[in-house]
Amino acid sequence: MLKREILTTADGSKTLYIPEWNEHYHSKHGALQEAQHVFIAHGLAQFWEQDCSILEFGFGTGLNALLTLFSPHGKVKYHTLEKYPMMPDEVQALDYPKLFAEFFKQEENAILPIFEKIHAVEWGEYQEITPDFSLKKEQADFIEVALPEEAYHLVYFDAFGKRVQPELWHESIFEKIYKSLKKNGLFTTYACNGDTKRALKAVGFRVEKKPGPPGKREMINAWKD
Repeated sequence: MLKREILTTADGSKTLYIPEWNEHYHSKHGALQEAQHVFIAHGLAQFWEQDCSILEFGFGTGLNALLTLFSPHGKVKYHTLEKYPMMPDEVQALDYPKLFAEFFKQEENAILPIFEKIHAVEWGEYQEITPDFSLKKEQADFIEVALPEEAYHLVYFDAFGKRVQPELWHESIFEKIYKSLKKNGLFTTYACNGDTKRALKAVGFRVEKKPGPPGKREMINAWKD
């Protein structure tokens, strides 16, 4: 496994950094701001008034899962894929309970048990985190993983960037995701380059450009009509 370091981003939230790739798990311009903008405001917000099945590519630090849990939602089934899970010392170094307490105006001792549970629960099966939020963490390779068809309302695509892992932004991956989405399902990601837009359109998605988070001009929403 590649060496990882903990770095503080521009909004004060922490993320992981891989020196060998010069790649951050989240934006150096603000990990929390990016996740909130891309996956909540331009993802979960489209499904706030209904039960929602979510597939995430890249559990990473657990930031997107935590934001989803603490944001308004119906009943959520959250299936997340991760090839290289974090170590316990890395999880503690993130200091996310304090970050989330400030962001959601809650007591830190209300956040801490949920943060710990998300990272501690067994992998491979759905686990109840709260009565309205169930989490399944699956250690899997994005290319090799088999996905059920028409199973998800929403896909968070938070893979490493095309510069370091171009194989994860290939048409074959997007076709698998398209088939896994229900009708009127949504794929959301931080990227918005021409190759990605063309690959998404080629497998059937209707692609929309959206304003990006801090440090990025645009991002993508892609719909399965």
